[in-house]
Amino acid sequence: MSRVRHSLAYIQYLYDSGEDRTKLENLVRAFRGIQALPPDDHNSFFYLAGLHGLPYRGPGETDPKWWGGYCWHGSVLFPTWHRIYVLKLEDALRSIPGCQDVTLPFWDQLANLDAPGQPLIPSVLTSPTFELDGRTDNPLYSYTLQKELVQIVEGTNHRYSKHKGYNTVRYPLSGLVGTEEDREETEIHNSRFQDQAENVTILNKNVTEWLLGTVKIPDDPEHTRQPDTFSVRARLVRCLLAPNYTVFSNTASQNQWIKDAGHDPSTSHYVVSLESPHNAIHLAVGGFYQAGVYNAAPIRGANGDMGDNETAGFDPIFYFHHCFIDYTFMIWQRIWDRTKRGCLDIIQGYPGTILEQGQPPNFPTGTHVDMSTPLLPFTKADSSYFTSDDATDIAELGYSYGVGSLDPIAPRDFQLGRTGKTVYESLLHNIPDPTIIEGQNPKAPNPFAVMKHVRNISRNHYESSFVVRLYAHTYDGQEVEVGREPVLSRWNAKGCANCQNHEDVDLYVPIPPTTLRLLEGPQKVPVKWSVKVQTRDGQLQEFPPVLTGPQRGGHPEAPRGTPIVEDL
Repeated sequence: MSRVRHSLAYIQYLYDSGEDRTKLENLVRAFRGIQALPPDDHNSFFYLAGLHGLPYRGPGETDPKWWGGYCWHGSVLFPTWHRIYVLKLEDALRSIPGCQDVTLPFWDQLANLDAPGQPLIPSVLTSPTFELDGRTDNPLYSYTLQKELVQIVEGTNHRYSKHKGYNTVRYPLSGLVGTEEDREETEIHNSRFQDQAENVTILNKNVTEWLLGTVKIPDDPEHTRQPDTFSVRARLVRCLLAPNYTVFSNTASQNQWIKDAGHDPSTSHYVVSLESPHNAIHLAVGGFYQAGVYNAAPIRGANGDMGDNETAGFDPIFYFHHCFIDYTFMIWQRIWDRTKRGCLDIIQGYPGTILEQGQPPNFPTGTHVDMSTPLLPFTKADSSYFTSDDATDIAELGYSYGVGSLDPIAPRDFQLGRTGKTVYESLLHNIPDPTIIEGQNPKAPNPFAVMKHVRNISRNHYESSFVVRLYAHTYDGQEVEVGREPVLSRWNAKGCANCQNHEDVDLYVPIPPTTLRLLEGPQKVPVKWSVKVQTRDGQLQEFPPVLTGPQRGGHPEAPRGTPIVEDL
């Protein structure tokens, strides 16, 4: 019988109401069980968590030219590799005696956005204690390392290294303990956040603001609702409109699609990949504050484990987040009728399909990845490796999803042929707030007044993850944030060949006509644009406003790392 993954909010409700306490209790028992297994046991939490990043292996253990983890990012294998990863974690939970019926719930990040007073993150993920079987520890809140994580890559400064007994942390706390300086500053920083209840409030508020952040134009006399192009909620909905699996799957393909289609002004070419909102939640939970909201970075900033690829897998919330990402993947498949084996389409030779140096070191550089590429290190019952074809049909994998927040957009009987509607029209009809996907019909005329392209930003200039923000300076001198791009990166980008291959960071921001009119004002004053780059150490690097036109390229005088804003 197929296992059903329900929303964690639903499981929490059943427990809190007393209607059914067993589902949540068995989930906690199962996590306690795998966290207690020896680190070298393939069902242990330590072993599974370590498949994503640290501890490194193979050539990547010491050579900075290789990424030492197995995870795929910026690749068409991003959704399918993580689908099998979550399945393996779920199988491990079910291996614990008495927990054979456990399924991993998904953290439905849109469920309580419009429910004032309700926490966005279910309390079982944010409470340090859970009373069960004579114990009070909560394995969903944090994980205590059973073995040290040592980063011995040549040229690194051990910022990612973690000692045995380290407890994973989230925003607003810092978890940098790799150097003596880090440990001292982290201790000072964390001493300012001793109130656990307040920390939970800060975390929930921060993630909520990321999900809800929209273009907000001050002093709009008509209180016009601006089409939302960059909140995480909008990106989650917009990725469902991606017209093929290649651009849906990853940011590298997404950006190339925008560039390729941008030369045709008659069509809408703005697309969002699943990887984009995924990245944003990693940064929101790991340690980035929303501009204009509470700043919890007075020393070195909130450096939680979810904010870095190296350590993200060791925070238990990672798996509930990725279960939701997999749920979203399933919804996209339902909409586009791509649920069966062999249905995922790959644009051969497209960015995101060719293995560059520095990605998982199990294949030669230049390898073309596709649906038959082995998803190392995950094996099937016959000892062969899983492939993306194996990962396409979740019914074939033996699980399904309960109702989530995206179901109203694509009901289970969603059939384009039966309704006679386009994907866009069907989504517009079903989405509760259609303004967040306004103008995104790929077959419709271009609804945007302009597409701003921010380029010439290098990962080499920033340690670890960062956020690129685009601001418009209005006719009356006000500054309005109109777009942002979360960049999930590494501390040692300069020594990472994969990072060098993906050194450039691009931000694309579509500006609808209604927004542009409000920015220009009655006299149609040309808008000036500026960029800010926000880093994990709490710094906000500002670049002066620039006035750009429709030209491409240009700006040869701009030094490397100075953002260039231009029209696409």
